[in-house]
Amino acid sequence: MGLNSSPIECLVFIAILLCITKCYAQNVFNIMQFGARNDGRTDSTQALSKAWSEACSHDGGGVVLVPDGRFLIFSLVLKGPCKGSIGLRINGELLAPIDPNFAIGQIWLSIYEVDNLFVDGYGSLNGRGSLAWSIKKFNRPISMKLSKINHARITGITSYNSKNFHFSVHGCNDVTFDHIRTMAPKDSPNTDGIHISKSSGINIMHSRFDTGDDCISLGPGSRFINITNIYCGPGHGISIGSLGKYPNEEDVSDVIVRDSTFVGTDNGVRIKTWSSSLPSSVTKITFLNLEMKDVKNPIVIDQNYCLDCQRDQMSNSRVKIRDVRYENIRGTSATQVAVNFECSHVLPCEDIVLGNINLPFKGAGQPTSICNNVKGHAFGKQFPNSCL
Repeated sequence: MGLNSSPIECLVFIAILLCITKCYAQNVFNIMQFGARNDGRTDSTQALSKAWSEACSHDGGGVVLVPDGRFLIFSLVLKGPCKGSIGLRINGELLAPIDPNFAIGQIWLSIYEVDNLFVDGYGSLNGRGSLAWSIKKFNRPISMKLSKINHARITGITSYNSKNFHFSVHGCNDVTFDHIRTMAPKDSPNTDGIHISKSSGINIMHSRFDTGDDCISLGPGSRFINITNIYCGPGHGISIGSLGKYPNEEDVSDVIVRDSTFVGTDNGVRIKTWSSSLPSSVTKITFLNLEMKDVKNPIVIDQNYCLDCQRDQMSNSRVKIRDVRYENIRGTSATQVAVNFECSHVLPCEDIVLGNINLPFKGAGQPTSICNNVKGHAFGKQFPNSCL
């Protein structure tokens, strides 16, 4: 409206603003209105659960608001289906329990069977995992598990010190992670940033992963995965696998990792299968425009993975790896073997392509490459010299 707007136009505009404000307020369910306390000590689990139930059952959808403050939350499953789109806006800090009785189990927070979900805010998940990392006999809880989700966006959230994975995506379709951060010490076990399985159309972008395990790991059934503009380090890099451990595992295909940086990681980009494995396949994988800074194993295919194998059991993997492209990968290798392809002698890797690789060894001597049971070709600059 201009300076010469009529009084009627002004009244109409004010009415519209009041309507928008009222409608928005009706759709936002603040957990403090359901009994939550932001003191970091009071159990606010039921308050979050009730706010979710109200938002989920609201015609047209709703938003669950976690306001500023610290909220103690015990294990919780937030279930759908909902009557509309639903959001979880985390502006405060959600705290996992430190009681040893809650250091085991499958999940801390789970969102299940929901369509059109968003999780956003400037807040955080604090898994307080240091107590649980020493427990080896039991499963440790995943900080946030998304299961059977269709169409979701997770933005702005930070996850600290998860007891197990920071995020898990299982049986989902069309999920985007944008501008998230995960943080855990480099020696914390199994603190993968994001683990994906049996899911399609997963996008991870503009995010940073400081973990004790894989920054991102792709399990069986990961298809059409796009990872771009991420920072990884410390951690174990980006891994496809381990694969082939269980019967009837779904294939992995159509994965692209591009325009990303790895700093001080144990691996850069890795494909890993069990040495004595059951059949499946890995196809149509692209690693493009990646920078490695002091990475121990920048490029690796390991089909000899086994925790306790005899040598005659090695390299018998029945996971077929085919059509994998590595292009414009540069930086420094912290070990002399910068490119290492240890493929199965039962089903050799095929159609492996190296293009414009420049990975000098940070120590004394020249970098090397190793190729066992692999077929493919190289083009452009190759440092180390290609073994294909």
